[in-house]
Amino acid sequence: MKRLELPPRVNPRPDAGDGGSFLDDLEAARAGEMAALERLFRSFYPRVRRMVHHSLATDLRTNRPWLSARFSTGDVVQEVFRSVLSDLDGFGGRTEDAFTGYLSMVVRNRILDAIRFHEAARRDGRRASGDVDDAGLAAPVDDPAEVMASEEDLVRFHEAVNELPEKERLLLRARLEQTASFHELAQRLGYGSTSAARRAFYAAQAKLAVRLGRS
Repeated sequence: MKRLELPPRVNPRPDAGDGGSFLDDLEAARAGEMAALERLFRSFYPRVRRMVHHSLATDLRTNRPWLSARFSTGDVVQEVFRSVLSDLDGFGGRTEDAFTGYLSMVVRNRILDAIRFHEAARRDGRRASGDVDDAGLAAPVDDPAEVMASEEDLVRFHEAVNELPEKERLLLRARLEQTASFHELAQRLGYGSTSAARRAFYAAQAKLAVRLGRS
């Protein structure tokens, strides 16, 4: 009697879920499919929130202690995270780890931009009210020329950076702020190698210098 041969057993893909694979969900989310966006949110939000909270908490304690007591990352990360999921064109990676790193990087950048805006408004308010700090003490008076020059330079820098494509903005900020290595950026942004990411950074840096020179 002929022996019955069973088909080989196929193990499910490790990234498969009730909505398909990670890459399937990613492409569907880019196309605007709400169910895929929700699956990505449920899967990645907890990881990104932990990473961003740790990074920002350290930054606030070190550089902005006055804001640390007032700022809760839990209040803003979810809203910013959803806004990032609605625009995923900057992500060029293929793995879940790279996606987590990319999301964390973009969410952190957007929150820091909001904090910087808040700080600028706070400085303007202090000047308008007679330079009094949070404790009711007179704040030290800076040289007006130096303050104006530094703030103008900062505004020019951010304006020039924001004129660049999203991928180059993320690359520049990550390296200038030293929040990601070239190897990590190659995975998150879809560069073919660490060397390719490094070359792209130098090219973006040169482009930024040209824009700053023109302005």
